[in-house]
Amino acid sequence: MSKSDRAETQHNHRMSTVFSLLGKAHTLAILKEFVLDDDAPIRFGELEDELDISPNTLSRRLDELVEAGFLERTQYDEIPPRVEYEMTQMLNDLEPMFRELDEWMDRYCSE
Repeated sequence: MSKSDRAETQHNHRMSTVFSLLGKAHTLAILKEFVLDDDAPIRFGELEDELDISPNTLSRRLDELVEAGFLERTQYDEIPPRVEYEMTQMLNDLEPMFRELDEWMDRYCSE
């Protein structure tokens, strides 16, 4: 396998990994809350109230998005416990794409 073939294979693998995560149920809805709203941190409970997602699924998706580098999780040593999530620079860099996708969906996927 040539050097360019290996590079293309690695690129395709990385792209496949990203699309696999983004394609999971509720992932885009979660990211949309961060990208299309203000830049303030969002608490788990706020996401739970805003989105129609079970707490277990929401928790799994948030963990995956933190692990992938899209979100940053901050846990505060308080009672009751407080956990906030913020978008990272990596997700912030995707903001124009999300805005265009949102406009595209309004244009072609409206009910």
